[in-house]
Amino acid sequence: MTKQNSKLETYLEIKQKHDKMQSIVDDWTFDYSIEKLKPLLDAGFQGNDIIEYFTVRLIEYINNKYEPTNTTDNGGK
Repeated sequence: MTKQNSKLETYLEIKQKHDKMQSIVDDWTFDYSIEKLKPLLDAGFQGNDIIEYFTVRLIEYINNKYEPTNTTDNGGK
């Protein structure tokens, strides 16, 4: 497999995953969540700082609080 084919396959896999996520949680919901993080940007934190903070909080949530709300493959949609 060529390097270019590998990049295309990687892109297609990521796009498919993101499309599925978007079909479960729409743009408005995600944008609303991001808007709630705006005070962190206003306080001078960089995007990577917020991503790092979000990652830590998400892992804590998954490990300590997460309970599936739906057991279907596509999140109930």
